[in-house]
Amino acid sequence: MSPRLLLAAVSALAACATTAPRPEAAEAAGATPPAAAAGARPQPPASARVAPRNGSGPAPAATAAPARPAAADAAPAPDALSPRAQRLWDEALASLDEQRKLKVPTDWALVERKFRAVLAAADVAEAHFDVGVALEAQGRPGEAGGEYRLALELKPSLRQAAVNLAVLQEKAGDARGAAAAYAELVRAHPEDPVARVRLAALYRASGQLDEAWRMAREALQRDPLSAPAYQVLVRVAVERNQLDLARLVSLKARKLAPDDPDNAYFEGVILSRSGDEAGAKVQWTRALALRDDYLPARYALLQAAAKGEAWVAVSEQAQAILRARPDDAAVHLALGIAQRHLGKADDALASYARAEQLSGGRLAEVHLARGVLLMKVKSECEPAISEFDAFARQAGPTLAGDAPVFKLRRECQEILVQNRQAAEAAKELQREAERKATEDAARKPGAAPPGGAAVPTSAPPR
Repeated sequence: MSPRLLLAAVSALAACATTAPRPEAAEAAGATPPAAAAGARPQPPASARVAPRNGSGPAPAATAAPARPAAADAAPAPDALSPRAQRLWDEALASLDEQRKLKVPTDWALVERKFRAVLAAADVAEAHFDVGVALEAQGRPGEAGGEYRLALELKPSLRQAAVNLAVLQEKAGDARGAAAAYAELVRAHPEDPVARVRLAALYRASGQLDEAWRMAREALQRDPLSAPAYQVLVRVAVERNQLDLARLVSLKARKLAPDDPDNAYFEGVILSRSGDEAGAKVQWTRALALRDDYLPARYALLQAAAKGEAWVAVSEQAQAILRARPDDAAVHLALGIAQRHLGKADDALASYARAEQLSGGRLAEVHLARGVLLMKVKSECEPAISEFDAFARQAGPTLAGDAPVFKLRRECQEILVQNRQAAEAAKELQREAERKATEDAARKPGAAPPGGAAVPTSAPPR
């Protein structure tokens, strides 16, 4: 199977891993990144905090000053927390901050327990919101949505909760509903950049590049330090093939968020589009150094390795992706192709079977890959032709007349004809050898006549 066909198969499912940026302000509100919703495993919501004002109550969720909510909705009223609830709130914040300082993976189950303890002492919107953030990070979106709704019931002005609800819709595949929710947030909060960035990302993903550019620019007018808005602009510029512009905007995004793997990833995309594949690989590797589970970079490295027929690297990247996304049929296919090239035919057949099962039989390239293995490794051309025919049927009229599968099929047919001719020739040689052996035996003295009786050599005794 050619690298070109492998790239097509992997790209079918890999493209969704890079469909949208991770808005900084939305993360500040506990929103799961759209990129995660599309395939990459989400970085847990940041849910960072600033110090409470005058010790009067919980601080808002924020990662940077421009992204934090207005002072009017920054904290509950001074009497909203009892001394015990305030102490529990401070302990919850301290626990979260300590984990960040240690640079260890956040224990979101612990964060959930800490903020539930606050709720046991005082029913405040911010605590419901933070419980929702922790639940979402643990992969429990239904429960998280319930907590965000409770937060909004208690405090309708807590727009971060509304953003997170819209993000949950987006993750669930309801892009239209999410877009409507973001648009409503834009109308309700004209000064808010967060919903604009999310809406810009959805516009870009749907191919509405002009609208995406406009909405991202509006977000920057409200928050000039929004790295995610710059990231949308980078993606739009790349899709328009305006690489010089994309490079300039990317530099700004990286200055604002130097540790964001999205920036390293798209620097790699720009370099790749410019023909610098080596430089692209360096940037994608840097993205993984920033976050090992950042799947867009792994998909890019997988495709680059397939293009270069670096089968060990294909196997390594495919296995890394499958640890995070075990149900990705295209990656199982890529792994199988690498295994075939590495001399692991049985493992490859198992990977093809898994890809076929996960895709519900819809991944036509599985038939092509299996046919190639049967033909070239197992020397079984009859089942290989059946696989090639299945691929051609499934690919349909979009398959070009000079597609490689037809050449492979012809080669297989020629091999079968040659095998039949060789078998007939072998049988003829065997028959000829037997005739010659019979003739030689007949010419020898004392040899039995054709009837098998012995010829007398003298008169019988009297």
